[in-house]
Amino acid sequence: MLTRSNNAPSAERPVLRLGLAGFTTAEQSSLNIALALRAAKYQMNWQLAQLGDADAWCVNGSRVSALPDGTLRIVPGLPSGRSIRINPAEIDWPVAFSTPLAAPDFKPTYLFQPNSPESIASMLTQLEGWLRPLMVQFHLASYIVEKNIDLRSRVFHVSVNGKLYALLSRRAGIGVWPLADPGEMRNAVWNHRPGMADDIPGYFVRTDFSQLMWQYATRTTRDCLPPHYRTRRLFLRRPPRLPMRLLNDASLMLVSELGATPGTLKELAQRTGMDAVQLSRQLAALYMVGSITADPKRAPAPRSAADGSGWNSAFDSTDLSTPVGSDMTVKLTLGNRPPPPDARTEH
Repeated sequence: MLTRSNNAPSAERPVLRLGLAGFTTAEQSSLNIALALRAAKYQMNWQLAQLGDADAWCVNGSRVSALPDGTLRIVPGLPSGRSIRINPAEIDWPVAFSTPLAAPDFKPTYLFQPNSPESIASMLTQLEGWLRPLMVQFHLASYIVEKNIDLRSRVFHVSVNGKLYALLSRRAGIGVWPLADPGEMRNAVWNHRPGMADDIPGYFVRTDFSQLMWQYATRTTRDCLPPHYRTRRLFLRRPPRLPMRLLNDASLMLVSELGATPGTLKELAQRTGMDAVQLSRQLAALYMVGSITADPKRAPAPRSAADGSGWNSAFDSTDLSTPVGSDMTVKLTLGNRPPPPDARTEH
């Protein structure tokens, strides 16, 4: 028997992150204004982000040169910046290039005219077409948190007007129809299905629960940290089981600190130098993926900070630890993912 969930829509909007490369401060400001205007019109928000944290990139095509080994070099638009070297074959998130292109033989998938609001809007529509599954995943996680959905040993089919948009299963993971319209998620119906009904279609975009909840916790404005986590001593249960690209330096620092010595929120603020808002958000993300606990009985014995853990700093385009002018080589792959849906096929 199917159970229809109470489907009161959430007021939350998905957040998408855009990284910029090769643009001057004035050019970045112009693009930021375009993002703000778009947020006022559509049910989602764009935010500028560091390249390593971004869901999509915009690159100044006039500052791109093709190298003999097939990689591209992007010259910085800021005096304090560094050149970035990327291999298009190793990047599986959308990258849009502004015209004119300095490398005439390079044929990118996404192009836009930086001085044309219409062209910028068209480019963002194309990027959003690729990122539809990510926006749908945000809505799924928001509903799970808002309604306190118990996913243990359960399977849910999430449909809109009879069309399967997503399938959630503790065993199989999460699958999202690539052309699902995030704007229609307010009309989604959650149906509880038997455990055997968890066969995710092969063309669905797949993820797991850790990535689903981490992406949500690091984007939402909702306070996801339980109240008692703000007063009790916190312990590391395990490092988050996530692709390295999703982890930033702040989360890695907290994993290292808690792995060495448990601490309260106040103590962690002193040890890490993070402010209360940033620390709460990072701890909430670790909590959402089961990496921290306030129960000492659920924590393993603390590990020495000197122990090799295999954890490295996340990519950060503002890191100037190497000389200005040297290249940063970006090799960030997300794993298997189907080709981007054509944003023109359905709106």
